[in-house]
Amino acid sequence: MAALSRLLKLPRNLSRIPEVFRCIEQSATWKTMVPAYIGLRTPAYPFWFRLRSGESLRIEDSGDLVTAWIIFFRGEYRVEPSDRTIVDAGANVGAFSLLAARRAPNAKVVAIEPFPETRTRLEHHIASNGLSSRISVRPWALGAADESRFMDVSPGRSQSRGVFEKGQEADGLEVGAISLATLFEREKLDHVDLMKMDIEGGEHETLHAAPDEVLARIDRLALEYHPNGSRDALFARLQRAGFVLQFDLVAAPNSGVAEFTRGRSYGGRGAP
Repeated sequence: MAALSRLLKLPRNLSRIPEVFRCIEQSATWKTMVPAYIGLRTPAYPFWFRLRSGESLRIEDSGDLVTAWIIFFRGEYRVEPSDRTIVDAGANVGAFSLLAARRAPNAKVVAIEPFPETRTRLEHHIASNGLSSRISVRPWALGAADESRFMDVSPGRSQSRGVFEKGQEADGLEVGAISLATLFEREKLDHVDLMKMDIEGGEHETLHAAPDEVLARIDRLALEYHPNGSRDALFARLQRAGFVLQFDLVAAPNSGVAEFTRGRSYGGRGAP
């Protein structure tokens, strides 16, 4: 049965070959990462994922593993070496923040993560990688307005915890939500080279509510969008604000990863 299971996974795994080669090239722990990611073997959690460039992350479950793989080896988010100001909204345990700090060595990164336990892991990873002077951690959620909201505390992966919608009755952890305008004011952000946003559905209210003059400060927006809102309406809002869609990796209806740039096209995904 195990051999049959591996055989059935073969077509899917063939499409991942470039990612596998990147993992082997870039990771000192590829012998654990590759079999785990393609479903051939379950690793003993937790373990330390290490890159040959020096970064390391403590992987506690399959959600952490998939997140690290997507960010480092699939290359869904493009970082330019010339980037100077990067916002990581929905920083989780810090995989993208670490990638951004390496690829843009002169950048300052603002990492936003509202869930306390996850934020503790984020702060630990930043400190253990010697990046506390370059990556600032903030405890806020993003939303349409500055207000108290509630965050899902049910058991599950930290990557999928969202903030309850305004007016929704549910038990949860109270967190402080702020608008994009307030974030930029508090952090004194006149210009952001790259904003990566993966906030589990909060992108719809956050971006729809943001004034054009706030969105105009963002040069590139790397966005994971979720099915609690309309993809078409969200993309139309960004295009009205002067953004150009560069790519859209659709995962399901109203769900995927897209990149927008301000008023220009670079003509491709870029190297991961």
